[in-house]
Amino acid sequence: MKIGIQENDPPPPQREDALFAIEGVLDLLWVEDEPDRLLSRIARQPVAGADAQARDAAAIEQAADGIERALYFAEDLQYFAGLIDGRPVCGQFAGADKLKPGHRVKAAVSRSGNALRAHAILDPQQGWLWIHHPRGSAADAKAERKLALRLFCCSYVGSALLCALAYWAQGLPLTALAQAQSWLLIGNAIVFGAMALSADYRMDRPSPSKNGPLRLLGFADPHRVDLSRYRIGDVEMRKHLGFIRANRQALRSGRMQAVETPELLRQSSERHRDVYDYRQAVADGKAAVKR
Repeated sequence: MKIGIQENDPPPPQREDALFAIEGVLDLLWVEDEPDRLLSRIARQPVAGADAQARDAAAIEQAADGIERALYFAEDLQYFAGLIDGRPVCGQFAGADKLKPGHRVKAAVSRSGNALRAHAILDPQQGWLWIHHPRGSAADAKAERKLALRLFCCSYVGSALLCALAYWAQGLPLTALAQAQSWLLIGNAIVFGAMALSADYRMDRPSPSKNGPLRLLGFADPHRVDLSRYRIGDVEMRKHLGFIRANRQALRSGRMQAVETPELLRQSSERHRDVYDYRQAVADGKAAVKR
């Protein structure tokens, strides 16, 4: 009887939704605002010829079916296709146009036919990370608990004030008011306490959609990573405002010319909401990336 995998057995087929990491130089990058336009552009590319660009275009054209399966239309996203280390890679991020051909990148991908679908891309040269969800599962659960606490405070304070006002208007005794307040406190504690406790059940567990890409890209403790404050637009805004505050007197006195708004801040924040400055997060001690 044959037990296990023998030496000459073919490797088991890899599931299409299984994540794995690839690393290489990003090349032949095409970015469009709609998936149909990207697919049309791939179909229009000349694939005949012996030069390197024609061979690269042919590799992407052969993966067109997989690229079509991987992409779906959504608001304010950009769609891209290119090569990483010679392998066709596609994906969709708000801010995909900020990917730089020629940079060496690392990507967390899954298979889609002959193409690879990028779930996250890390560019050490720019210090940026492209990802849809920038928090690990434990960070998500922590955010849920904080939200539950805020809602509890707002709900209880608001309802307690209204209750006190109603009792005062009716001239009821303080003992009745205290009893009503205690019931309000218990009710709010049960509702929002359950919300806080269920955050662990729903989110604080290994999840390919949250922990997987961050782990494959080399983040230490990926379940605790939280880059939500490090969108490139937010980081640039903080730097811009910090520079203005530091030079306030010089700007007011006219010794310094007016500070021009950086180009990144002149763009819509929705245009690059999936791009995060992980290098700044590392500098602030909020994340660590293994080399």
